[in-house]
Order: sequence, then C-alpha cells, then structure tokens
Amino acid sequence: MRSTFKILFYINRQKTKADGKTAIFCRVTIDGRSTVMATGEECLPNEWNSRQGTTGEKKINQRLAAFRELVEKTYAEMLTKDGVVSAELLKNRMQGVAAAPTTLLAMSEAELLSVKACVGKSKAESTYQNLTYSDKLLRAFVNENGGRDIPLAGITEDLFEDFRFFLKKRGLAASTMNQLLCRLSRLMYRAVDLKVIRCHPFEDVTYEREERKIRFLQKSDVAKLMALKVNDKAAEQARRMFLFSCFTGLAIVDMERLKFSHIQTAADGRRYIRKERQKTKVESVVPLHPIAEAILNKSQEEQTVKEEGEALVFPRSCSRSVMNNRLSTAGWACGIRQRLSFHMARHTFGTLLLSAGISIESIAKMMGHASISSTQIYAQVTDKKISEDMDKLIRKQQAASE
Repeated sequence: MRSTFKILFYINRQKTKADGKTAIFCRVTIDGRSTVMATGEECLPNEWNSRQGTTGEKKINQRLAAFRELVEKTYAEMLTKDGVVSAELLKNRMQGVAAAPTTLLAMSEAELLSVKACVGKSKAESTYQNLTYSDKLLRAFVNENGGRDIPLAGITEDLFEDFRFFLKKRGLAASTMNQLLCRLSRLMYRAVDLKVIRCHPFEDVTYEREERKIRFLQKSDVAKLMALKVNDKAAEQARRMFLFSCFTGLAIVDMERLKFSHIQTAADGRRYIRKERQKTKVESVVPLHPIAEAILNKSQEEQTVKEEGEALVFPRSCSRSVMNNRLSTAGWACGIRQRLSFHMARHTFGTLLLSAGISIESIAKMMGHASISSTQIYAQVTDKKISEDMDKLIRKQQAASE
C-alpha cells in the first residue's frame, strides 16, 4: 500500500500579535495522521490566500516554497532509507532530532535547535541567547546532582523545587528565577505535546513572589548628568544616548536602530519620532523634547556621511557592554549613587511624564507599550513617591513642634 503524503500551509486568524500579524504553520499529513510545524514566517491575515497557501509578499512565498521543498526532500530520504515514515518522525527529523527526546537535557537541546532555526525570522537572536543561558544552568544543575541526564517519565514536582533551590543558591533575582522556572515548565509541556509523558508534573507549583521595582533618576540627577563634561568618545556617546532616552523613552535597541528618517514633522511644525519598537512591534510616537532635539542636532552635525535620512542617529562606536561600563563610570563621576543602565533611562522618562500630569494612555503610546498594564507601574511608583514625600513633611512638622 502506497503511503499518502500531504503538505498544507495555513494560518490561525484568531491568534494575532500586537502588530496584527499571525504565524504561518505547515501541516504534514502522512497516512491520515497529522503534525504541525512552525515555518518561522508570519503575515497579515488579510494578505493570506488560503486556497493557494501564499501571501502577498514574494519573499515570504519563496521561503515557504523552500520550506516545502525541504519537507518533501526529507520525506523522500526517510522513506528510501528507513522504508517507513510517520508525521511525527518527519517533524522530529526537521527539527534536528532523530526521535522525540526522552530526557530533560535532550528536550532542552531540541528546543534550542528549533529556536535557532527561527532566528532572524520569527525569533530574535536575544531569545536564542537567553535560552542558551537557561540550558547552561539546567546542565549545571544536572551535573551537581549526579551528572546523569534525567528521564522525563520519572520527573515529579520535587525536581521543580530542587531546581528553584539551585537557582536561589546562585543569588538570582526573583524575576530571573521565574523566567528559568517557566522555561523548565515549558519543556514539560513540550514533552506532553510529543506524548513522551502523559501529564504535566508541575501544574500545581508556585513561583517566586516578585516585588516589581523600577529604578529611575530624579530630575536633579538628570541635571547632573547633563552638566557633565566627558572627553572619552564612548562615554560621551553613552551619556548622550542615556539622556536621549530620558527625554524620549526609547529603549537601547531602538536607539541603536534609530535613523534620521524616523524623525518627522507634523503640520503644526512640531517634530516627532515615529518608530516601531523592536520588542513589541508597536509604533511609538514621541514629540521631541528640546533637550532631545539638541542631542539630535549635535549628532547630525557630527555625521560625516549624509544618506538622505538613512544614516543612524547614534552610529555604533563600541560594543554595548563597553558602553554600559562607560555609562556607569559617567554616573559615578557626577555623584549618582545608583548604577546607571539604559533601561533606567526609559523608566525615568515614564515617571517624569506621569509626574508632569501626562495621561497613562499618552505615555503608553509614546513608550510603544503593547498593553496599558505595562504603563501602570509608573502610576504605582509616583503614588509611592508622593506618599513618602508626605511622610517626610509630617515628620519635619512634628520635629519642629517639639
């Protein structure tokens, strides 16, 4: 009896991301049994042609055609070599594993391979690096507990608690621990999907309690940094970018990609930054503050190559780690006790705006938040600051009356 083999590309119109796009999947059916693979591609639902399995973008269609060709080639090779092939075995071969992993570290490696294949498409390089770090810690945990890989079928809730204790000994923050524990839990879901285990062993566990704290600068500290004179080129670049973020709310990754073409002028003559955030794919719209405008003009004056607005506002002169170190040095030089980071500048922007009476909705739009709940934290911070200031005032009045 001849094996039946079908390939179908499809989308789930009910699941869209913040930018309105949805993922494109590939369903492979062999002898009536199906499996689904992520292609790493995505498109707008209204651009998808379900009959032809194509989009309105030629490059995406070319990559889908290449993906189809790879599936067909893999199927033919497996059929010739092994004489039999199933949808699940084909999927495993496509993901770089010979069969469904049955141990913890093998499952972790399989996830790494699948994410690596999607880097530059549906996954960012940073996502892969974070997973690499998680995999490294998981391997260190296994080595500390005998060194033998752990069979998935024998995993219980105790493993979750043992891994939590292992992470606590390393002094990791609660948020970092939760990310690593979530990844461990996700591996179990993956095992359930692959039918390696029947049920998820960590369904009733609790995670670390996080106290959401954000670090930001007061106006006086921002003023100190503005007045600082810096001779080192990398330190001056870091200082400018930090201040630019304080007055625009742009994240470091967005400043690194900011071009002069992202600066637009409205009908009233006001200049704005219009740019899609790298993280959320949501467009941020930020009116240029005079200080940000001055930094922008200074950078434009120093540009040696003019490319009709396509030049970067902040051309990279050193690695991000070097820039972070220079930024910290600049902070200490002007008497700021906190260790400076570019994300702190973004938080400073949010708290300064809210303190100035700007609405939560406007701040969310300027910061490019996918959800307004991400912006609510600044309201909590300013409320707490007001309460602390009032307590100080009451103590002063009590001391004066004694």
